[in-house]
This record gives sequence, structure tokens and C-alpha cells, in this order.
Amino acid sequence: MAEIAPRSARDAIRWGLLLSAVAVAGFRLPRTCGAFRDWHEVRLSDPSAAELDRLTFAANAVAIAIILVVAMGVFYLLRPRRSKQP
Repeated sequence: MAEIAPRSARDAIRWGLLLSAVAVAGFRLPRTCGAFRDWHEVRLSDPSAAELDRLTFAANAVAIAIILVVAMGVFYLLRPRRSKQP
């Protein structure tokens, strides 16, 4: 039977940060979808309102992307180090 490696605090922080980033992105996602829908509904009838909705959509989409990229970067950087064996 395979042995289970001991878990460290670093591993817990790593997974906790990734989980919290996914939760934050998931929290922002409905507002982003709503802004996208609103933008498409009013883009031909009211250009100024459409611009605000487009800006809201773009800001939320960029924020989600930044949050997930930073979380994946930290997740990668905190990975367990492999010991060098000759």
C-alpha cells in the first residue's frame, strides 16, 4: 500500500489561497455576466449606458483573470520542493 506523504503548513496555505481565489472569481462572475448582458441589450439604443456596462464588464473580467493568474502563480511557487538524489 502506498504511503501518504505528510502535509505541511505550506501545502495548506497553497491550497487555501487557490480555493479563496476561485471563490472570489466565482463571486464576481455573476456580476460580470450581468454587465455583459446589459451591455448587449442597450448597445444600440443608448451608447452612453452601453459604454458604462462595457467598462464594468471589462473591469470585472480583467479582475477575474488577474486574481486567477496570481493565485495559480503563487500555487506554483509554493509547490513542494523535490530533493536532489544522486
